[in-house]
Amino acid sequence: MRINYKIITLIFFTLAIFLRVSLCMLNPPNNSFDNHFEPISLIMQYGTIPAKNACWECSQPPIFYLVSAKIGRLCFDMGANTAQITKFLQLICCFYGIITIIVIYLIINKYPLSTFSKLISFGLVCFLPRHIYMSAMHSNDTMAYLFVAICIYILIINIERNFSLISLMLLSLVISITIFIKYNTLVVIPIVLVIFIFGFINSPKTDRNKKFVLYCLTLLIPLSILSTYMLYNIKAYGKALPVAYEIFSNPLDSQPRDEVRVSFLNFKPWGSIATPILAPGKLSSFWTIVYNGMWFDTEPKFLCFMDSNTAWWRQYFGWQNGLKRFPGDNPSMSKLTKLEGSSLITLGLFPLLLSFIGFIDYYINYIKLYPKYKWIETTKMSIFPALLICNAAGIIAVTSNIPVFSHMKASFFLVSLPAFAIYLSLGVMACENRSTLKWAITIIFGALFVIVFLHILHILSFLYRI
Repeated sequence: MRINYKIITLIFFTLAIFLRVSLCMLNPPNNSFDNHFEPISLIMQYGTIPAKNACWECSQPPIFYLVSAKIGRLCFDMGANTAQITKFLQLICCFYGIITIIVIYLIINKYPLSTFSKLISFGLVCFLPRHIYMSAMHSNDTMAYLFVAICIYILIINIERNFSLISLMLLSLVISITIFIKYNTLVVIPIVLVIFIFGFINSPKTDRNKKFVLYCLTLLIPLSILSTYMLYNIKAYGKALPVAYEIFSNPLDSQPRDEVRVSFLNFKPWGSIATPILAPGKLSSFWTIVYNGMWFDTEPKFLCFMDSNTAWWRQYFGWQNGLKRFPGDNPSMSKLTKLEGSSLITLGLFPLLLSFIGFIDYYINYIKLYPKYKWIETTKMSIFPALLICNAAGIIAVTSNIPVFSHMKASFFLVSLPAFAIYLSLGVMACENRSTLKWAITIIFGALFVIVFLHILHILSFLYRI
């Protein structure tokens, strides 16, 4: 059967836009993990970046807030009221999420992957529940995902153009913006360093001095700005990169925890299939919390709209904030909602497995066939382990210091979405030569995409009634 992959790709992208925009339109602007409107409001009111201790989110890097405040001021000057401005800013975050999908599509197409594997990988990016949820909320996360992806794409272009001056200067500019969006975007600096080391090693000896100077100039501007920023923070707040819990209250004093210590070595998603939300006894497995949150609304922001038992949810959120006891299982949560959660958490294991297969298969073949690999291909592929390792290391370090569920969010790992997309494609390619496996992948991912689509429609049907 002849398949028109371009048409299917366009359908995936159209549905991705529909799901994100629809959920964003119906989701109340204040329904997010943190109040990012407060710093924006302070900038609009006073015209300057607020002090780190002026509000909870004021400790974050300023780029997202400055851009949003500029847009908000423009809307205000055009006659928009507060409600209209907040909704428009929420839609801007959705726009960041949609553009991220396009950039990841461009990244996927920079690698020698099969058409089928690229389709599956792109489809997963389009239908990944956590990215859909985050694109419907007002936060700096979607801007962070976008600019990390842009940095990676420009870095790939640099490699292909053998690090030309113009492409390096563009990279320097984008890095300078990216590292001031959110702290986890700092991963771009070690990634770029890794690529520059590869580029230096593989340059002709006669060309190395020139390359070294260009690499230093590329990092000069972002690192100079970052150093100045950190020195100012040390003088003003005693920390180079101050965070809210260091300025205000420690989450350890309020958020519930399991009696056992957080483990970074186990993975047991099957324990959340029956009741797919955070609960006592499910707060100690780091990778389980991250994985479950990638596939379902486990730290509920949307499920509460799908249930009329408001008293239960008030007590549940009181438990999350350390103010009340856990209310027990929700007797009124519908079987359909639980089925969606258990199905997505179960089916999500397949793309995870294929990503591992892709990662292992590539590097085993790389070791075996090292002489046949060109330096450009090797350097381009070195982006992704650096991205994954640095991203994971940062989140693990923060969680080790403050072991609470709010630091074990799947959303923090979405800056690594380009890496997941590439490794998933490689995993699909490793299996697709066998007709049976290719059909299995088609059926499983088709079912996964359909369930995600129906799950978001289910949420929309309740939000529409509000």
